[in-house]
Amino acid sequence: MKTRTKILAVIMALIIISAVVSSLYLSGVIPTKAKTPKSTTTLLELPSGQPVHWQIEVSGDFQQQKNQTLSDISKMPLTEVIANNATYIGVTLFQFCNETGIGWDAGPLTVIGANGQSAALNIFEAWNSSYYPYSSYTPDLYKYQVMVLAFVKNGQWMTSITGGPVTLVAPMLPGSDQIEQVTEIQSAPWTVSITGNVANPLTISGENLTDFQSQTIRGEFVPGDVPIESIRTSNWTGIPILDALQVAKASPNAQQVTIIAIDGYTQVFTLQQLSAGKMMIGYQENGTALPLSAGGPFRVFAPTPDYRWGEYWVKFIKQIVVS
Repeated sequence: MKTRTKILAVIMALIIISAVVSSLYLSGVIPTKAKTPKSTTTLLELPSGQPVHWQIEVSGDFQQQKNQTLSDISKMPLTEVIANNATYIGVTLFQFCNETGIGWDAGPLTVIGANGQSAALNIFEAWNSSYYPYSSYTPDLYKYQVMVLAFVKNGQWMTSITGGPVTLVAPMLPGSDQIEQVTEIQSAPWTVSITGNVANPLTISGENLTDFQSQTIRGEFVPGDVPIESIRTSNWTGIPILDALQVAKASPNAQQVTIIAIDGYTQVFTLQQLSAGKMMIGYQENGTALPLSAGGPFRVFAPTPDYRWGEYWVKFIKQIVVS
């Protein structure tokens, strides 16, 4: 009888816990699985007629500069953004970079207008504004911060009178970064600098990776912000951080390194941890360049059992400071 009573008590407790958790999810106290904003191509319509003749020159971080006409740009996946009490339709800056072949290791972006005005941005800002994982209960927030190369305003093709034919709309940035009559977008490589207590400061980018000896290690990665099914075992390729420190001629008295991401996230590691974790400046997973959505183009890889956790795998790394 006592055993039956205990079983009933356990069942009732589980029912109560399940009900509480469900109510928290529905109330938003516990967020639901993050969703990546999807293209709204099927939901948006362009005005009748053809856009005016206009083109944007794309140059920098690839072999040959390209020109994209407004007619071509308007055929890319479309997105809507709301700013200054107006509704714009265009292409996200990040999507435009992808469509025009800007390199996997792109970093700084310079958007230039016909009058010489320019905005100094970077590919991380463009990606973050487009793909930040908004929760399911705040989907409209996307419309108020995504960076868009807009060519339709309030249902009409933009003209030079309304800031077009193409204007950079970046609601979360200062007014000086809202570039009208965009004529050129320049890109430059993403760099990782090694500075601090070193005799030979280094700058690593996709352009000089072959100057360093890379290694590939198969190991498990356990992300800290995704479902358990996303744990994966892959071949991780990168430059061993200790090897890079040797090339940089780190001081024999060096004790630790601080790894800094472009978004300000930092982690401090001792030299012993770098060795135990076989930590690398990583740039490929299973032979494929690491995309921004996975923390690329450069992130820390630490493919050993004790350091397989996401907190150690710093994403979007920009600087390594030796001290």
